[in-house]
Amino acid sequence: MSQWTMGSAQRSDIPFEGGVQRADVALDLTPSGVQSWTEVAAPAPPLTETPEVPDPGVALTDITPTDITPTGITTTGELSAAAASLGQALRVRSWLWLVLLADTASLAESFIFGAALRQPFGATEGPSLSSSVTRELPFLPLFLLAMALYGLYQRDQRRLRTTSFLDIGRRNHALALGAVATLAVSAGLHRIFGVGKLGWVEVLMMCLPATALMPLARAGVGQVMRHQGTMRSRVVIVGSGAVASSLAQRLKSCADIELVGFVDDRPYLLPSGPLGEPLGTITDLPRICAQSGIDRVLVAFSQSSPAFVVEMLRRLPSNVRISVVPRLFELVTWQSHIEELHGLTVMDVAPPSLGPLSRATKRSLDIVVSAGTLLAVTPMVVVTAIAIKLTSPGPIFFRQDRIGYKGKTFRIIKFRTMQEGAEEIKIDLRDHNEVDGPLFKLRHDPRVTAVGRFLRAYSLDEVPQLFNVLAGNMSLVGPRPFVPDESAGIDGWAARRFEVRPGMTGLWQVSGRSDLPFEELRQLDYAYVASWSLGWDVKILWHTPGTVFARRGAY
Repeated sequence: MSQWTMGSAQRSDIPFEGGVQRADVALDLTPSGVQSWTEVAAPAPPLTETPEVPDPGVALTDITPTDITPTGITTTGELSAAAASLGQALRVRSWLWLVLLADTASLAESFIFGAALRQPFGATEGPSLSSSVTRELPFLPLFLLAMALYGLYQRDQRRLRTTSFLDIGRRNHALALGAVATLAVSAGLHRIFGVGKLGWVEVLMMCLPATALMPLARAGVGQVMRHQGTMRSRVVIVGSGAVASSLAQRLKSCADIELVGFVDDRPYLLPSGPLGEPLGTITDLPRICAQSGIDRVLVAFSQSSPAFVVEMLRRLPSNVRISVVPRLFELVTWQSHIEELHGLTVMDVAPPSLGPLSRATKRSLDIVVSAGTLLAVTPMVVVTAIAIKLTSPGPIFFRQDRIGYKGKTFRIIKFRTMQEGAEEIKIDLRDHNEVDGPLFKLRHDPRVTAVGRFLRAYSLDEVPQLFNVLAGNMSLVGPRPFVPDESAGIDGWAARRFEVRPGMTGLWQVSGRSDLPFEELRQLDYAYVASWSLGWDVKILWHTPGTVFARRGAY
């Protein structure tokens, strides 16, 4: 029988490795030879066959059994850590199998569509659709292998948020590699066994539909898993203060991320901030990650020594990813590049300017997409105009002065969503403004009509701005178009927003819309101008529908 020591039950601060944990009751109940949580003031009598009855005034529910069991018995902390690790592994595996299934289905559909497009209309000769597909499907694993070689079944685990958009280029390269492999294997089989050989036109038609089908299928898988909460990443922030609070605010708007909390040695909490109470100190981070099934640690700014923070990060379990907010994050943008200088990581700051070729490319995209979209949504525009006219007096369209490219004033066009005389009523509502800076927004604006409330929820009131885009006053993507009095306070580095045309959508739209503080809007506008690329415009356009239909920050 093991020898036990038992100290008195008392209220105390329990020291453990890396910090102090508050407990209502602390018991020295450990086997001989195992270090106790608390110092034993005096030798306690050994337990006999009949153990001493605990003080009836001590509530048993206040005693936590974690880490106070005899050697060899699994603790509650170990069980929770094992369960969290198992759950994390199952989430990753379920994602992998679903993505593989989506890719397989997309490639099979692509082969079928390609074979159907090759069938001449009304022709009776040549291979049938079924025989063509039967001949092509055995080569499907070659495309999946090419995707695996390009790391397309691993890269999402390294990202803070899963997205199919950023892999489009790599996916197209993988499709090209799969096509080359298919041609080579088909030629080899033809030479060895004399079977029919696939031609390059046939292989090209097999791949082309997949360039659109595969990203759509992966996006659908991501939406389903986010909606079900299957792939929610559990995140802990290291640090506190303004940057950590801003980071927490952004994370809480992401449906696929669960912010568990934060750790810091000397927490600095903003009043009414989103961080809540700390989970512990930085020394506790490895234990918290193991026991709570943390997927990622986000390093913001802490007053603790950087060398100490690095040491704790190196002790994290291998399955926990780490993301770092750079010190000069205001200057680091999408276009920044990382390079190595004799083992030292160096990051450049992209020059905030658009050249003539970039401007011409952006303008061409605006004209083509806005003209095509206007043709497609004409029936919706007619229905909306009738609804506005029948439900409230006043014009169909609302026109207002806005500040655009190079600080010039233009007239923006939107569907009218408010009653007549709304601008005059705005003066009386100034005291109820719900956003900071020179902006004015109300979640429940009494001036908004019933039809207007629906239009605003899904940003349908902004569809007529496509005419502004065609006229060259606006762009599809760009900074938010401010009214003159909102633009009056924008100067210095923030005035770079006037170097490009304002946009129907932009970083502000996909990052929170009206929920963002004014200073953050200025930062996003600067980041957009400093980092412009055609790929970034396409990415923002890709994410805009999801943001709009989720109705985040829409009022």
